[in-house]
Amino acid sequence: MKNADEVVQMTLGNGLEFWVTGTAAPPSTQTVAPKMDNAMKSDTRLWVIRETDVVHAHEFCDFGKSLQTGVIKHTNLTGGEPAYCAGELLFIDERTIVVNGCSGRYGPTSEAEMLEAAKSFRNSGYNVWSQGFDEEVDRPVPFFTLDPHWVD
Repeated sequence: MKNADEVVQMTLGNGLEFWVTGTAAPPSTQTVAPKMDNAMKSDTRLWVIRETDVVHAHEFCDFGKSLQTGVIKHTNLTGGEPAYCAGELLFIDERTIVVNGCSGRYGPTSEAEMLEAAKSFRNSGYNVWSQGFDEEVDRPVPFFTLDPHWVD
């Protein structure tokens, strides 16, 4: 931790949201990756799979602006408590998301772990694209570097 603000628990009152099951009836395959560019960065949400739920929030929310870092961290979604996995997500539309596992504390440690997290979002009723995991550098692939891949 760089400062104590990183473990200040975010609440529903200041922007924390519980993951809501989607209504998508996803097709079995997709062939064209969504168009993503740096203009979408301000819409980035952080997500965390905690022990009993999944939460998310806008990285650049007003609550984050009040913190020393100027943005929220994954630990603000957990109050510094343990979590299973975390990363970033972007809504492409109301039924489609792109996820990555970029989290300094709770990120996936393998492609299999990243795929399981992405499938969890898929199983919750969303069309899901994943940035994947780069085995060569042993870390999740960030947004805006490579095209995401469709999650079946």
